[in-house]
Amino acid sequence: MIPNLFEPDDSPDRDRGSSRRTNAAAPAVEPSVPELGPIRTVSQVNSMIQQALAAQLPAVLLVQGEISNFKVYSKGHAFFTLKDSASELPCVLWRDALARLGFSPRDGLAVVAQGTIRVYESQGKVQLYVNRLLPRGAGELELAFRRLYEKLRGQGLFDPGRKRPLPKLPRHVVIITSLTGDVLHDVLSTAYRRFPGLHTMLLPVQVQGAVAAGQIAQAIEMVNRHAAQIGGVDLILLVRGGGSLEDLWAFNEEVVARAMAASRIPIATGIGHEPDTTIADLVADLRGSTPTGVAELSIPDVRVFRDQLASHRELMQTHVSRLLAEKNHFLTMLRGRVVDGLRRALAINQRRTEQRAVQVRRIEPRHAVAQGWRRLEDAQRRLAEMLLRRVKEALAGLHTTAGRMQAASPRWRFVEFFSRLKPLETALPAAATGRLERARMELSSLANRLDLASPHRVLERGFSITMDEHGAIISRVQQAVSGRRVTTRLADGSFQSVVEQKK
Repeated sequence: MIPNLFEPDDSPDRDRGSSRRTNAAAPAVEPSVPELGPIRTVSQVNSMIQQALAAQLPAVLLVQGEISNFKVYSKGHAFFTLKDSASELPCVLWRDALARLGFSPRDGLAVVAQGTIRVYESQGKVQLYVNRLLPRGAGELELAFRRLYEKLRGQGLFDPGRKRPLPKLPRHVVIITSLTGDVLHDVLSTAYRRFPGLHTMLLPVQVQGAVAAGQIAQAIEMVNRHAAQIGGVDLILLVRGGGSLEDLWAFNEEVVARAMAASRIPIATGIGHEPDTTIADLVADLRGSTPTGVAELSIPDVRVFRDQLASHRELMQTHVSRLLAEKNHFLTMLRGRVVDGLRRALAINQRRTEQRAVQVRRIEPRHAVAQGWRRLEDAQRRLAEMLLRRVKEALAGLHTTAGRMQAASPRWRFVEFFSRLKPLETALPAAATGRLERARMELSSLANRLDLASPHRVLERGFSITMDEHGAIISRVQQAVSGRRVTTRLADGSFQSVVEQKK
């Protein structure tokens, strides 16, 4: 919190512990003594003193001295005396101002009081009404702090947007602090407890005194200048233990604030204790309440990282397991579809192969020739039956005609009829023989055509036909099953073999 110690009190006239006498009892017309002037009441005189003081003295005074007779009354207001070697000044400190003090006033303590001089008219007592009270020496420092604070704030050195983000996993940290005291031990213990693999480097400086601010600024500049040469620096820790305002003043110097603002490396501060706030804390990228506190804030706890990694590992395993299960289910479905498709394709190919085998068996020459001879024999049988029927019909007609002729007794017509019948007997067998010959020629041509289309002709040209155990023709390598017996047919015979290797 930025102190605001030198604002004037808005109501310096408060007199909460007593009632004030008024001028209501004063006579309307003041008596006068010719030699000395008008006669005034005590209240009038005290009022005149008050007006004169208000006109002649500054509205706010800074008075230093030693506390004497400090006493807090039942209503919470404090009364005391400020004194030096030659004089005393009565003082009043109201209850709310007393509550804002950061220390406990006591007799003999040298302080600087800020307030207004007024007259307590009911008693004619001149008092300093105090609204701020600081131990001696702190007033000038606080004023210097306030001036530098306003200057740097106006230049944007405290803006959150200017601050650099700290690395989530710093590996190389430079600690700027004093070699003496417990601060370094506390910071290192905390850092190594949280991150055992951390690499730290100490840059010792004075953290108190006239040369401390210059050394701190030079150390920050040196780390930035030589960071690459020392293997890189991820973070600078600027730490110091507790102390008075004078002890911590090196961290309120402008040279330190400028060096921190110019740093390319993030800076975290842990200066003093919780109530202490320095200019360096306001410029820093991260401020811890104590040196140990800033180590806790800036150095990650590897146990948290381990827990996070374990959680991420479990999530990844769950995700991968679910993904694998989905892919396995998809592959199973795809495999089933492929197998079903292959089975259907194999069944279709098998039916086609069987159909082709039947067709081959049908066009085999011996079957075709046998069918041709059967058709020829049927034709011969039908022709003989027809001829026999015609002859029987002719003979029947001849007998009928002969009977008619005999009945008519035309002998000469009978002789003529027999003369006509004789050529017919000769022509009919000749016609039957010619028709049979033509049928034999057609059958022979058909046999030749069948013989030309016969697989036997292909076999005679050097080819062969391979069939499985069931007589099905093997037309693809996939149909051959390793270890199964197959039959290979050639032009002059066949032989059996066992499938050993497919290519």
